[in-house]
Amino acid sequence: MTVRKFVVVLVGMSAFLWGSASAPSAQKMTEQFIPIGQSPGLSGKYTVIGKLQSVNAQEKTCTVADTTGATSGALNVRITERTKIWLDRSKLQQPNLEGTIADLRPGATVEVKPEGHQRGVTSGPADWIKVQVPASP
Repeated sequence: MTVRKFVVVLVGMSAFLWGSASAPSAQKMTEQFIPIGQSPGLSGKYTVIGKLQSVNAQEKTCTVADTTGATSGALNVRITERTKIWLDRSKLQQPNLEGTIADLRPGATVEVKPEGHQRGVTSGPADWIKVQVPASP
């Protein structure tokens, strides 16, 4: 992790832990660095963790098979210009990186946060998508 990223994470987590008014924006700044399923206050409540069933790069959509039971079956996601895609490399013990729609492949484990704080939605635009990079065999 670079010194700059470390400082951003440290400042963001400090604001989050102290409960300041900027805590939500601090989490937005540091969300990229949080592994799948470990996002405080979001994972399991407002996100869907599952396997990518399909990806349509031309239409910028994907379908996630929900393994947490937050939605009934599958989540259909639109990827917009605001959607952040991150590569979760925690299983490799490496820092997470920004990703692209090309990193979304069927069978990959992902965590998706739909836009807004909606529980149980089955379709809509994604705020962010984290893609798990598997550990090397």
